[in-house]
Amino acid sequence: MAKDRYKDIDALLGNLFEPTTLKGLFERQLQELDITSTTALGILGISYRTLNGILEGTQKSVDYTNLIKLALFLKIPKEQLIKLYVDSLEKNYPLISVSSEKINFIKENFDLAALKKSGLIDSITDFEQIEKRILSRLGLRTIFEYQKPPVDVAFSSGQFNPKNQLTRSFWIHAATTCFDEIGNPNEYSREELIRQFPQIRWYSTNIEKGILQVIKILYKLGVTVIYQPPLQGLKLRGATFAVNGKPCIVLTNYYGFYPTLWFALIHELYHVLFDFEEIKADRYHLTDDSNDQQSVLEREKLADDFAREYLFCKEKLNELRKYINDPVYVKNYALDNHVHPSIIYVFQAFDDGASDRRSWARAKKYCPDIKLSTDVIDIPWNDDKNIEDVFRARRLTIYN
Repeated sequence: MAKDRYKDIDALLGNLFEPTTLKGLFERQLQELDITSTTALGILGISYRTLNGILEGTQKSVDYTNLIKLALFLKIPKEQLIKLYVDSLEKNYPLISVSSEKINFIKENFDLAALKKSGLIDSITDFEQIEKRILSRLGLRTIFEYQKPPVDVAFSSGQFNPKNQLTRSFWIHAATTCFDEIGNPNEYSREELIRQFPQIRWYSTNIEKGILQVIKILYKLGVTVIYQPPLQGLKLRGATFAVNGKPCIVLTNYYGFYPTLWFALIHELYHVLFDFEEIKADRYHLTDDSNDQQSVLEREKLADDFAREYLFCKEKLNELRKYINDPVYVKNYALDNHVHPSIIYVFQAFDDGASDRRSWARAKKYCPDIKLSTDVIDIPWNDDKNIEDVFRARRLTIYN
């Protein structure tokens, strides 16, 4: 009787540690038979690749006779083997919880390759994650709430058909979501903006906090400014929107230079000061280097010339040109004119173009890392926080 009892205990304990996967059962059987996996393959008459695919649950299509052979080898019922095989398949290939209707909608409205390149999504086939990340970034309850913005923009003489339209639409939608979340309560005062304008340039000398301080000042004047990273294929330098009748500016920087961040800000502020009524009628304007309509180019040139003259005019650059290789002189001259010296170097490089190959190397050398300015205001595309949560925190630190 005692022997039988110990037998029962051994069986019970053995069942507790019974392998729960096909691979575990196979390895246990090899140990019990004291054979190698190569020998087992010969007994089963199955190739290594096929057997491994069944054991790992990576082979979706399988010959049923191979499952019968394996069940006999493992000495388990066929039903148990099939269940274990299906369980391993489900772990490797989870069922898609996104409907075909949603998948088709996502494919039609989003450039998934561009979103993956930006880091917003990890895969162009994992539609569950794709849907989740798009909803989180755009503040949507369902993917079907997404609508492409109108193609026509301020200053256009006719319908503009841009390249990368899906990416462009996503970028615009992401920006307007941010402005809606901020909900600037301050009234826009053009007169007060004009009064404060002469001081803005000086903040460029503070690399880490200057742009943030200007954003706070403009917010109190009813002008909301955000920074949104560029997306692959877009040649946007900035944008001005009308949200609830108030100016909203998006700074971006596909050039990647600290001075062009400030240039974009002044460029868009020109549009706020002189073009806002037209922008309100069309809802938004993009400073888009890919838009070659003459009516747009003319207005953009006016804004570019204004930003250039405001930050550091050509007359002053011509005076300074003979000292351009003296960094101490350039720095002091820049500070006397209330701008960061990198602005001078970049303007000089733009003016010289290909005539002076050293000008861009010089500009890069004396340009600070733009991330020092944008990190505090940036929302990287790979940030998986819900956009509502992002701006709930920023309303306490930036927009207050």
